[in-house]
Formats: sequence, structure tokens, C-alpha cells
Amino acid sequence: MLRLNARESAVGSLIVSGADVAVWESTERVTGSATASGGTAGSPVTTPGHRPLVGFDDADALVSLRHVRLLRRALFIARGDQAFGAQIFDGATVTIFPGDESRMFVLYLLRIGNLIELRAEPVDRTASDDMIMKQFGFTLTPYLLTRESRSR
Repeated sequence: MLRLNARESAVGSLIVSGADVAVWESTERVTGSATASGGTAGSPVTTPGHRPLVGFDDADALVSLRHVRLLRRALFIARGDQAFGAQIFDGATVTIFPGDESRMFVLYLLRIGNLIELRAEPVDRTASDDMIMKQFGFTLTPYLLTRESRSR
């Protein structure tokens, strides 16, 4: 478990390298997911600048720390046999062990007040991404596209 200080929790982006899936839940309980290959499910959460609060840029998952007050929690799943890790703006990193044949680790992010807490949590390697999301209490919010009113 690693708790970032106030400056580390608010400046720049948290970069998670090696993750295959990112799942998020906003403070309004809007939940969605994205994959490194470009797939999405659930509902997006965007910042006031219309950028994803959590998403992928090439192979790296990013969390916009400037708008962290909009985020309740996030989960990063890495399926490979390589270690994966997180980096903050000043270059400080944390590395997560890939596990063994029977278990792997996921990175669980919680916002406590205005601070970020990162936890490496063990899960069954054979569990599907959906099963892992359910183990952590994530249920994806259906995405509804809204239209403008046609009032005359």
C-alpha cells in the first residue's frame, strides 16, 4: 500500500504502464472501463476540459490528477507475466509484481479526501476481467447517449 501526499495526488497524471484494463468509478457512481487495445464499456467520465478522467494513451493508462476530486476509485488489471507499475509527475515509481501461475496482482486506486492510495491486491489468475471487477464491487454503468431537446 502506498499513499501519495497532497502534491503527488494533485499534479500531472498518474501513469500506469503495463495495464491491459482500466476501470473507474466517479464520485457520482458513474462506472466504466477501457482497454489498452481501444475498447470501452460502461460510461465515460470526462474532466471539465472534455478529456477522459481515466483512459489510455497508447499502452499507458492515465489518471488526470488535476481533476482527482471527480474520481472515487479505479482498478488496473495487467494480464502479462511482466511487472507493471505506476509513475507520478516527478518520476517516482512503484512496481507491482506479476504474481505466479495461480495468482496475479491488480492495482487498486482509492481517493481518500484529496489523497490517492494505491494498493496491490492479489486475485486469481484464471478469473476473467468481469469477475475481477465484480470482486472489487464494480458494476459498469450503461452508457446512454443524450440528445438535445427539440422544444420549439
